[in-house]
Amino acid sequence: MIISKGALNASIIQSKKSPRALSALSSSNYFNLHESHGRQQTRNIVGLVNAIDKRVYRWAKSVMPPISQTEQIALGSGTIGFDRDIFTGSPSLQHLVDTYNPKVSAEEQAFIDHQVDKLCSLLNDHDVSMQRDFTKEAWDYMRDEKFFGMKIPKEWGGLGFSTHAVSQVLAKLATHCFDANATVAVPNSLGPGELLARYGTDDQKEYFLPRLADGTLIPCFGLTGPHSGSDATSLIGSDCVVEEKDGQLGVRATFNKRYITLAPIAGVVGLGLNLSDPDGLLGDKGSAGFTVALLERDHPGLRMGKRHMPLNAAFMNGTVEGEDVWIPMSMILGGQERCGFGWNMFVECLAEGRGVSLPAGSIGAARGVASGVGAYSRVRKQFRVPIAEFGGIQEALASAGSDGLITIAGGDLMNAIVDNHEAPMVISSVMKQNCTERGRRIVEKGMDIAAGSAICRGDNNYLGNAYMSLPIAITVEGANIMTRSFQIIGQGLTRCHPTCLT
Repeated sequence: MIISKGALNASIIQSKKSPRALSALSSSNYFNLHESHGRQQTRNIVGLVNAIDKRVYRWAKSVMPPISQTEQIALGSGTIGFDRDIFTGSPSLQHLVDTYNPKVSAEEQAFIDHQVDKLCSLLNDHDVSMQRDFTKEAWDYMRDEKFFGMKIPKEWGGLGFSTHAVSQVLAKLATHCFDANATVAVPNSLGPGELLARYGTDDQKEYFLPRLADGTLIPCFGLTGPHSGSDATSLIGSDCVVEEKDGQLGVRATFNKRYITLAPIAGVVGLGLNLSDPDGLLGDKGSAGFTVALLERDHPGLRMGKRHMPLNAAFMNGTVEGEDVWIPMSMILGGQERCGFGWNMFVECLAEGRGVSLPAGSIGAARGVASGVGAYSRVRKQFRVPIAEFGGIQEALASAGSDGLITIAGGDLMNAIVDNHEAPMVISSVMKQNCTERGRRIVEKGMDIAAGSAICRGDNNYLGNAYMSLPIAITVEGANIMTRSFQIIGQGLTRCHPTCLT
């Protein structure tokens, strides 16, 4: 039945006089047909939109650069947990409370209260920056008390501390000496100790772990080169080829590493190499790709040397180089079976370096500014009034305090996540970028309040060296602009999306 517009209007007018007329009309096929037509129209529109989406997607895919195998491995490495909740827009605070509980044991707290305090007493921050080194007494104490082996299991001579305990140690050191924080951080995060404990062969564990635990060997990790920078996956200038020499399988490597913390004094280096196997010598044991080698300082052809000077910082940093260096398969971390598995290893290592060690420095800055600058503002007077009474000073202290509390809370969460045996790539990126940015703001506020007393260098200046070292924290482990753009937004949206990776 077809009803004209005029008839419909007439029926509506009539309905005002007779409700039955409208009732009869409503029970007719008109509304059924109209509803059916609407559904068909909606289906047509949805189908058109889907067709356009598919064409746009195919076009976008054709103009986007392809993802390399190494990048694909990096994208799929690590774990996803609370970061997925963040990207859904509905994170659950109760889930965090129920799942994660950062805490230190009595043994760990005793170490923080005694050994860490003792080390701080051995360090004069101004003297360290002037001499560009620690005293022999400080170096020996760090070795004797196993500051370089906090994460190594007790069975191998280490302290077997939790991630949260290591973070508390690093934060406390950062309140006193940024260089001590950086020096202790590397062996307990970016050093190969924990990777050896997880992936090393029995022979590698037995040889290296006790020596790393007692400081006989100080480790470093060589990844970045002069042309790769924050693009760690590129491994430009770090090529090696599988070869056979005198009946022994190994790799011949050429590498040029820069900005490697502790390289000038390291006894062993973990090298990130781009392995190729053109002759198929690996067979079904291992594969080409990112591979980690362990070389001691006296390895033939290895040059560990010239020292960099990162701004005003005094921690050891330098180069690792070699041309046509022969590396037996026994020196590949995990043996031949772990060839090509380096990125998966590195992700776990990076989660602690980027998500724990660097934020610990910002936590130390927050505590130092809150206590030091807060106390200064009460005793320092201008115009016969303590400057703590000035609204501008109160604003700066409030800003530094709020950033500090956020940084501490984030650090506690990240530590608990890692202690829960997770390797959160996205959250570690968020922590690195966010906490170092907040750390920079905290120290800048402290400098603004302390003013001239923080400008003149000397034994009593507790802010100057931290202020000059902050750009280093912003830059290392992936510059913050790159970290935010590529890893937090790019990798975060991709990894945490329910269907992108599938």
